[in-house]
Amino acid sequence: MRGKGSVDRQPNGLGQADLHIHSGLGDGLAPLPQLLEYVEQQTDLDVIAITDHDELTGGLRARDLAVQKGYSFQVIAGTEVTTLEGHLLALFLERPIPSLRSLRRTVEAVHAQGGICVVPHPMSWLTRSVGQRSLERIIASPREDVFIDALEIVNPVAGRLSYKKVQRLNQAVYGLAETGGSDAHFLRQIGAGCTTFPGRTMEDLRLALAARSTAGMLAFTTRLADLGANEILAQQWKSLVVLPGKHVRSFVRKLARRAS
Repeated sequence: MRGKGSVDRQPNGLGQADLHIHSGLGDGLAPLPQLLEYVEQQTDLDVIAITDHDELTGGLRARDLAVQKGYSFQVIAGTEVTTLEGHLLALFLERPIPSLRSLRRTVEAVHAQGGICVVPHPMSWLTRSVGQRSLERIIASPREDVFIDALEIVNPVAGRLSYKKVQRLNQAVYGLAETGGSDAHFLRQIGAGCTTFPGRTMEDLRLALAARSTAGMLAFTTRLADLGANEILAQQWKSLVVLPGKHVRSFVRKLARRAS
């Protein structure tokens, strides 16, 4: 049984997925075991995606751990890739996706391994986001492997200022599948933004994205005051200092290997 404070099950029988969660292996605060236990006990989510910045390890480990523990939800292995034109959620991956490439090349790489591309917090100036021109350039591409699968319409963290414009453009012009994600870096944010879809499983979700029968939903809101100053400072330290340093060291190692 799910615990007190859980996200309410949809009365229409739709499944719920949070497709944008950051773990302690990235710039989130919660270690994977604690994060997964929270999802099991405190939410009614059917599917989650672990999407650490430019890192797939958390998603792969979380997927395996959820199976081992026999949890009632499924985990999609994903990552939030930093492209030259903004962030891109890459879902259903088995291998890492290189960062700091063009949006087009990144989309190609994701689709080459059967993954799904979701543009998170599009057109938002609060963080590194894909802008309207870059998005429309990909949508207009004649190539079969260059396309966006979905737009993250609901994001209560970075997308809260641009979602009305994005939703209006999508409904009137783009016609892409719509998703929601919490962009959670703290446990209490998980499930705040979610994707509703017919079914309950990851495969049901994939089919719904292809059929464009998903929807983004704001389940609840959290205030910074509810998170605590110490937690916020710890997360900001990881995001602004620890994680960039890790990526720089990784980049330097790659350059050294190429030169040797």
